[in-house]
Amino acid sequence: MSETPSTPPGVPAVPAPIPPGPPGYPAPPFVPRQNGLAVACLVLGIISLACSQCITAIPGVILGHVALRQIRDSRGADTGRGMAISGLVCGYISIGVTLLVIVGYVLLIVLGLGAAAFSA
Repeated sequence: MSETPSTPPGVPAVPAPIPPGPPGYPAPPFVPRQNGLAVACLVLGIISLACSQCITAIPGVILGHVALRQIRDSRGADTGRGMAISGLVCGYISIGVTLLVIVGYVLLIVLGLGAAAFSA
């Protein structure tokens, strides 16, 4: 029989409701991560400006473009766009200054050789 003595005859017994369990863990807060290539780009760009080395500027520019693409494709999961742009600017300035110095040296050599040929 499914009837208990405390219920009227003909009415089935209803079990007691199950109490709710403890609340689940909340989702961890979303914290965007810093893009490592953006940091490397900025560091290489600053070194290229400080030391006037085009050797560190070229990898910095490459890393900056790759970092910008990764940041764009991450849909907000990566940050560091400002650092990547700053590193790109430093790298391009360093490359431009290096090219101007090379052009200046070439002009000095050409003008020096031309002046030496006319004086002889």
